Amino acid sequence: MNKSIIKRKLLVKKAADYSYTILFFISFAFFTFFVIRPQILTILSLQEQVGRLHILDTGYENVIKKIVDIQSFLQDNGQDLYLLDEALPTLPQINKLVVDTQSSASDSSMILTSMAINKVNLRDIEKKTSRKNISITLEGNGGFISSKDFITRVINNRRLKMIQQLGFNQDEKKGSASGSLKLQLEIEGYYL
Repeated sequence: MNKSIIKRKLLVKKAADYSYTILFFISFAFFTFFVIRPQILTILSLQEQVGRLHILDTGYENVIKKIVDIQSFLQDNGQDLYLLDEALPTLPQINKLVVDTQSSASDSSMILTSMAINKVNLRDIEKKTSRKNISITLEGNGGFISSKDFITRVINNRRLKMIQQLGFNQDEKKGSASGSLKLQLEIEGYYL
């Protein structure tokens, strides 16, 4: 008898409306939790990945732009890049530095009386990005014009150099006003 009472009540129009509504909400909750929610989570994670990829893409575009700028610079100035290697060589090239200094002295009529090269490690195989230096101490005799010309020629050589010390003394043995000057000079050359 309980079954018949329940069937009658289910057949009543209001009970049928509520049962359909309850079944609809149960099925809607099931689909929301098991079907729609994972899709929404997937969409949100994909949007987050799109944002990260956009940032990464912008970074790659900047790197590519820098590479293109460097490549165009190298194409425009490729024929002059050997000057950079001459100005800051990878090896000490002491002989070239000495020959350039002697050549500058002879071209300017300066007489070099002594030349000393400070300690240089020729076996240094360690690659560094910082520059290393060679120090040369010179003494010479000449007039004021030849001394000035010598200093100008030394500085204008392609090798990167700085004058660390410069001293002039009048030669006391030949003590005339137009006599020669004794030049003391310390030059520092650089290499990588």
